[in-house]
Amino acid sequence: ITKRVTVNSMGVNEILARSILQKSGIPGVSFVINPYVGCVHGCVYCYARFMKRFTGHVEPWGAFLDARVNAPDLLKRQLENRKTPLTDEVFLSSVTDPYLPAEKQYQLTRRILEVLLEHQTPISILTKSELVLRDIDLLRQFKRCSVGLSMMTTDDDLASRFEPRASAPSQRIRALKTLKESGVDTYAFVSPYLPRLSNMERLFERLQSAIGEIGIEALNVRAGNWAGVEQTLQKHFPELLPGYKQLAKDDLYWDDLEQQARNLAERERLTFMGFFRH
Repeated sequence: ITKRVTVNSMGVNEILARSILQKSGIPGVSFVINPYVGCVHGCVYCYARFMKRFTGHVEPWGAFLDARVNAPDLLKRQLENRKTPLTDEVFLSSVTDPYLPAEKQYQLTRRILEVLLEHQTPISILTKSELVLRDIDLLRQFKRCSVGLSMMTTDDDLASRFEPRASAPSQRIRALKTLKESGVDTYAFVSPYLPRLSNMERLFERLQSAIGEIGIEALNVRAGNWAGVEQTLQKHFPELLPGYKQLAKDDLYWDDLEQQARNLAERERLTFMGFFRH
């Protein structure tokens, strides 16, 4: 049964999931939980749009959201039915953001965290939203917990061109600092790094006091997302467009950036999580 409601002027479908704790295909990640289907941040570079092949939605990626309203109860049953406690880290989330605006009403992520906390299941969170601070009371109680904020730049204006409905980078950096000061392990995931627009030195300078770890992901232009990037560049940075797609595939360019990132991580005494390419 699907019920349609309205949240923050976005149509949200309430759906029932058959499974919520799922094995992950991401290297180094054993299990993943996605409380929502879709995302409304509107990031033009998002390659999770491939999910439309499985969701049945006809709306453009970024224009729909499903809330898995039975997720907390389902997770509770899945954990209780296990023969052994789950000791592998659980990642929230891989193809959505666990702290979308609809989370303010549905509180699916918070209720999921409450279930995971009962079992002291190790967790890692990745989000673009400062709403994660709402749950700091729970996060501090986990024996193993890390929270990451994803960003492509520290420039609020630049970010608004590429990720129009996400929290501003300045808000995300403040969230990281608050989490770290509260004793929660923090990391930044620079994703995607946009050639000629993201600034490696500036990112490390602004982030180093707020995090313990950092990872970087190269811009992916092979996942059906190039059209959105191209349109945004044409509108705001037309001088960068010639050769941009080719540059995004240039191994030598990324080799140099990776070395720069490793040097900066060493200088700032940050754990380097990796430089991820597609």
